[in-house]
Amino acid sequence: MSSDSSAQPFGTTAGNRVTVYGAQGRPEVASFLPEQAFLAEPGALMPADVVILVVGSAADLAHDLAGAAAAVEADGVLWVCYPTAVEEGAKELDINRDTVASLLETSKWQPLADVALGEKWAAVRGRAGE
Repeated sequence: MSSDSSAQPFGTTAGNRVTVYGAQGRPEVASFLPEQAFLAEPGALMPADVVILVVGSAADLAHDLAGAAAAVEADGVLWVCYPTAVEEGAKELDINRDTVASLLETSKWQPLADVALGEKWAAVRGRAGE
């Protein structure tokens, strides 16, 4: 898995349809989401070229991955965003790049790259496996 830190971390263009799951109630992620992103309601299926899943723990990822993955159009990509820093007073994080990659692989997704999203968030990009 390679590391990428481009100015547009999700590699989207103006023509891409982008759906974001898990961002409701998390205003701290708004700064790194693409402008054209559509915030999907939990349980909604909003197909897109680029699907971004925001999770706070490994349990969140295990619970929400299948639904987000189902929204990825053919030849599309799935990004999993996760916190990298513990907020003061919060419990220890149980998620990191390796955890995300492992859960993607278990779900038949290939982890391709990871990117830092500021000081407190990161993301792993995946593509459906063969």
